[in-house]
Amino acid sequence: MGHQTAEETVQPGNYVIIEKRNYRKLCKVTEKGTFTLGKEQVEMVHLLDKPYWTTFKMLPSKTSKKHVSLEVTLRAETMEDIRQGLSSGTDNRLITDDGTSQKLSKEEIEDLREAGKSSKEIVTSLISNSSSFTTKTEFSQEKYIKKKEKKYFRCLTIRKPTISMIQEIYFRQDSSKINFLRMDTLSQILSYSDVKSEGKFLLYDSGTSGLCPAALLSRIGADTSGVMVYLHPGNQAHLTLVQAMNFPGELVNRMMTVNLYNFLRIYEQGKEEILKELVAKHCDWKRTKEMLASDGMSPAKKAKLDNQGENGLGEEKIEGMETIENGVCHIPNSFKEPKWLGETRKAVDCFKKGKADGLIIVTKEHPASIVNGLLSYLGASRPFVIYHCHREPLQETYVALKQRKDVVNLRLFSNFCREYQVLPNRTHPEIMMNDLGGYLLTGFLVE
Repeated sequence: MGHQTAEETVQPGNYVIIEKRNYRKLCKVTEKGTFTLGKEQVEMVHLLDKPYWTTFKMLPSKTSKKHVSLEVTLRAETMEDIRQGLSSGTDNRLITDDGTSQKLSKEEIEDLREAGKSSKEIVTSLISNSSSFTTKTEFSQEKYIKKKEKKYFRCLTIRKPTISMIQEIYFRQDSSKINFLRMDTLSQILSYSDVKSEGKFLLYDSGTSGLCPAALLSRIGADTSGVMVYLHPGNQAHLTLVQAMNFPGELVNRMMTVNLYNFLRIYEQGKEEILKELVAKHCDWKRTKEMLASDGMSPAKKAKLDNQGENGLGEEKIEGMETIENGVCHIPNSFKEPKWLGETRKAVDCFKKGKADGLIIVTKEHPASIVNGLLSYLGASRPFVIYHCHREPLQETYVALKQRKDVVNLRLFSNFCREYQVLPNRTHPEIMMNDLGGYLLTGFLVE
């Protein structure tokens, strides 16, 4: 194996996809941490400095009975040829499921696992000690082997996170965390909004745990000139899945995360008006703190008030505060500029120079007012895409946009794709498929 760079190997703080058979899980790697697979706690230390796509064999830990250690193996074990030489029945009508067909007890099976036996060896032992296996049909035997292989499989693989794998994991676990956004819908959002490596893109996302901004950053790519402004509601942006993609720092720095209300307010009112409001609020906080201190404030209340004063006040001191409305605040030197203000000002300056090449709105709220507020920042002859998990809000938005003369080629649609199980003599639609996926409203803004 050749020399591996840090980007090609797992480092502390990186996110990885743990893949065991058809099951996948997203984990953040730490030096002394563990992750859960079923009822087992697997030690993460064995993943460090290993290249992606490394396969491990799960072994009993030498330090703790509750933990599982990992050992690098060249390939994962399979159940090939396990049925070779065994006969099968024609139907299962004479088989009675009374729990007496398996001769091995639970304790004996557990002893096999603790002895480090492979899944193939354990399943072979189960088959040889089953009095009903040879009377099952060939299809039932395959189903039995797959079920036992899933239970006793002792290998896993680490993979580098991708947008499709992260979406699959979250959609399977709890689709509401990503606003019921399917992968085919997400791909169409990127296509219809024309996201590429160059240009400026405006995104409003209110409920996908960072899946949409991560997908846009992935499409823009590293070492390019593309820029994205990520507007969000509330005080904090959801960046969980952006962090999970292990993007390089220069790519993440080209994403500006800004509160929607602050962005619109500073763009319209300007920086000076916002600074005046912040100075006045800072002075009120300062006076309140001094009054409570003179009345004998408890240490707990003092710490709480200090925390409230520091939240949103950042660390950068504003230059020339003495020139802003003399008399408003008698202690200008103690005022510090909020961190969010610098990021918001950077985003505003970006749009003062030119308009966006694409607008994407993925929302849980009614999108009509958001669309009307953000369309003015979109360039002429540029596309916009609106996603909502329900059809009715988009229908109302469609009617409102249809009345505008500067919006053309409006389309409201759903691209539901049904998944199929494809196997010999048993191809059919997936029985337990999730039918959610949302709706898209697309169009172009013209002059």
